[in-house]
Amino acid sequence: MGPEDFGKFAETLSHVAKLYGVRLTDEKVSLFFDACRSLSPEQFAVGIKRHVKRGKFFPSPSELFEALFGTEEDQAMLAWCDVLRAVRACGSGGPVRFCDLRIHFVIESMGGWVHVASAIEKGEKWVMKDFKNWYVFALKKGVDEDGVKPYLLGDRGLPYGARQEDLSRLIWEIPACDGKGLYRLCVVEGSSGTASPV
Repeated sequence: MGPEDFGKFAETLSHVAKLYGVRLTDEKVSLFFDACRSLSPEQFAVGIKRHVKRGKFFPSPSELFEALFGTEEDQAMLAWCDVLRAVRACGSGGPVRFCDLRIHFVIESMGGWVHVASAIEKGEKWVMKDFKNWYVFALKKGVDEDGVKPYLLGDRGLPYGARQEDLSRLIWEIPACDGKGLYRLCVVEGSSGTASPV
């Protein structure tokens, strides 16, 4: 949200405060707005509606974010669904590029695409648990596009002499999966980690 959204934001927050019998000061409204700047006005409205349906008390910014994005573990499960879809699509052959670039950090930390995809194909149980733990760590660490490779090589690699313009044809692009009501906290190239709805 930008400065132009502050008026509508303050009005909505004032209505919610009345609903919960809370007195707001200008300072509280400003602090709340600063905490929610990464949200779009539409996301803020959705978060408020979800909280009002379930919340017994006036929401904190963190409760709004959880209403929109779920927990860190929820985000990890959504990312895990992307990985399973990629394994079904191309196996360990790759190369693969996830729209959620944070997945690249996780896969590299676990030993690379070939290692992880092969373990999934073999049905090894440790992979999902390790992936979720690494993904939550990546969220807490604040991994962004600068800290990841642009794509993950598979066991087929890239053809000798492949040019940059050939990559779009050779790499499996894996979009962020639908969260069925949850937004994704995707690290997308050029997004600087902003929240993107799916």
